[in-house]
Amino acid sequence: MSEYFRRVGVHDDEILSAALEELKKGRKAALCVIVSKEGSGPRDPGTKMLVREDGSIVGTLGGGPFERDVIQKALEAIKEEKPRTVKYSFLGKQRVGDAISTGLICGGIITVYIDVLKPKSRAVIMGAGHVGRPISQVFRMLGYEVVVGDMVEELLTEEALPFADIRVYGPLEEVVRKLASYIRPGDVALVVHGAPEPDYAALKEFIKSPAWYVGLLGSKRKIMELIKRLLSEGVVDAETIKKKLHAPIGIDIGARTPEEIAVSVAAEVIALKKGVNQRSLSKVAEFVEVAKNVLKRDQGHS
Repeated sequence: MSEYFRRVGVHDDEILSAALEELKKGRKAALCVIVSKEGSGPRDPGTKMLVREDGSIVGTLGGGPFERDVIQKALEAIKEEKPRTVKYSFLGKQRVGDAISTGLICGGIITVYIDVLKPKSRAVIMGAGHVGRPISQVFRMLGYEVVVGDMVEELLTEEALPFADIRVYGPLEEVVRKLASYIRPGDVALVVHGAPEPDYAALKEFIKSPAWYVGLLGSKRKIMELIKRLLSEGVVDAETIKKKLHAPIGIDIGARTPEEIAVSVAAEVIALKKGVNQRSLSKVAEFVEVAKNVLKRDQGHS
């Protein structure tokens, strides 16, 4: 049996199961559906095909140059995270409106809707204390999968932390390693434990992770010291710190209570994702330059 005919026999449940599997693995995919057909075409309305990030597919819309173009459009949609509707003409070289000519002569026009499927983003949080608890609640409300780690088991019970989907407990090194393993591209990583050493251990791993946003709770002095350690130990370069780290964490709403801080942090993440200007509390770029100068001065005196 040819590959085409094997794919024709793929049912919706197989396509949707494959889509769910991609999402569970933290990968995006595109679901391509024929939504209308005027005249003749290779497949009927309702026909589906899944396109994975690597370009592999499950199901078929009809093969040939038509399907190859749909796959290309689907990969573009995945990259841009924007769904789209595309029309295709099967009337030979005859151009019909905005329909893309396939060069085929079936005699009709097909419209394909390409939907982008994205995995649920994660909020990976180091610290289940006074600040970590409301932060986990706010991010859960925003639709994130919430992962929280701490070395104190009592803070991670379902009663104490009902908003966590995944709880990580153990020695510091193990907690940090496990938390970092959960971070995927597009995720948020937050360091809100409070104590300098646990915070640095988490920051050291989180800043190297695929997280697009790494937030650190703390005073300006503490943040400066941790940035100096990152630079002096060569964990990452200064530009990576400037790009990914946000500290002090949140936007300036005058937050004082743990709950207010949680709202401030969530607001900063939302604003940055949507490209909205906001008055951030973060001074990382300034801290990095000061830290670099201090380290240079200290090395000159040694």
